[in-house]
Amino acid sequence: MTLKLDRDYNFLVGTYTDLDALAHQPYAPTSGAGIYTLNISTDGTLSERQTTEALNPAVLIPHSSGKLMYGIVETIQNNGDVLQFSHDQGGKLNLEGTFRASGKSTCYLSLSPEKDIAIVINYWDAIIDVVDVDENGILGDVRQSFKQLYRKEGEWRQVEYREDHWENRQVGPHAHCAHFWEDWVFIPDLGENAVFQYRYDTTEKKLVPDTHIKFEAGSGPRHMAMHPTLDICYVSNELFNTVCVAKLDKSEPESTRERLVPIQYESTLENRDQTSYVSEIKLSPDAKFLYVSNRGDNSLAIFKVLDNGGLERIDVVPTGGKFPRHFALTPCGNAVLVANQDSSCLTLFSRDISTGLIQATGATYDIPAPNYIRFL
Repeated sequence: MTLKLDRDYNFLVGTYTDLDALAHQPYAPTSGAGIYTLNISTDGTLSERQTTEALNPAVLIPHSSGKLMYGIVETIQNNGDVLQFSHDQGGKLNLEGTFRASGKSTCYLSLSPEKDIAIVINYWDAIIDVVDVDENGILGDVRQSFKQLYRKEGEWRQVEYREDHWENRQVGPHAHCAHFWEDWVFIPDLGENAVFQYRYDTTEKKLVPDTHIKFEAGSGPRHMAMHPTLDICYVSNELFNTVCVAKLDKSEPESTRERLVPIQYESTLENRDQTSYVSEIKLSPDAKFLYVSNRGDNSLAIFKVLDNGGLERIDVVPTGGKFPRHFALTPCGNAVLVANQDSSCLTLFSRDISTGLIQATGATYDIPAPNYIRFL
């Protein structure tokens, strides 16, 4: 399978710079320096352009303007920060502002359809911040902040230190991400083993609790991918190494009921008895294939998306490195880059757009403790 990119691409790679400040324990041989700007040429050659210092930039989310990038600081030693960088097409970053979140191990940001508020997710203590956003994408005042959970007092507890967290992933809430859909917002919670459903009040610009959808006990919902044309979403379950296909229901919008209805579960592994943890989940640009990374099995699971939105697993491919925390498809869809956290390298795969299958090119790039890839 020959690699054919339609043009050169610039992209960013976040790295862990302080391994002791994290809720988890990376085993990368060295720590990174912040956000790395790289280029991939049409023949697959990777080259480094610059490095921007930042503490544990673990998630990189672009504003729709294409001129601002949010870099999320992951730490349990203090409340997290969202760094707001302007950038040019060459990937040069300039810090425009810093937002201090209300919780620890900050892990996600989601902009409203109107781009006037952002939901900031804090994993460690499941604090949800709803924040004003100006016309340039800069985060402002916290409009709403609350702890997400459904268990009664006395039936849960807050983990106190990271070794406690490692052994007790579900004794308390751990929110992971947020997705707007129609009149609602969905927030998966690994600790509460549920996807929380809120109504989004566009007038008050606040989340109104609606209900929660319980998942299989012990499964640990983590991330979601929303189908662009079908009322279907895909939820990765970190602790069970499965993907849930869920139907989205927008009928009778004034009524209160579960809007996310699980209809199918598929394993991301060939061998489900091994220790492994699902990480990133992503649809291809044409939404005909779904990809999921397995940390431990060190592989990418590939699913064909059927006409009704259901899934059929068609391959599981080794990533050529350890603990693939994140991966990204090139915008043209012809290649996949994988961030192998614990072997401190990126690996490059060519991709057949018609079959969805990928093949290692043999190209690797050494980069310390990579955790996220974002094409510009």
